[in-house]
Amino acid sequence: MKPPQQINSVSEDITRRFFQAVFLLKQSGKIRSLSAICRESSVSPPRYREMILTYGINPSRTECRYKSIEIELIYTLVKNYNVSAKWLITGEGKMLV
Repeated sequence: MKPPQQINSVSEDITRRFFQAVFLLKQSGKIRSLSAICRESSVSPPRYREMILTYGINPSRTECRYKSIEIELIYTLVKNYNVSAKWLITGEGKMLV
C-alpha cells in the first residue's frame, strides 16, 4: 500500500468545507446521502466514504490516502444545490447563495 499523500492546507480546507456543505444538505433533506451526490457527479462513492472519516464533521481518522475533492463534486454542489463557490473555495461569505 502506498503511503498517504501530503495534503496542503488550502486543499484540506476546501475538503472540510465540502463535507460541511454535504452534511448541511443531508440534514435539510436536499440530498439523501454522500453516495447519492457522488453518483450524481459520476465519481467513486468509496473514495468519499473514506475521506469523510478524516475531513467530515466528526472525523475518526487523522490520515487519508486521497488528496482532494474531484472538481465534478464541487461543480454539482455549486450548480445544483446553491452552495457558494466563493465560500467553498475561499471560506469567505455564506455557504448557501
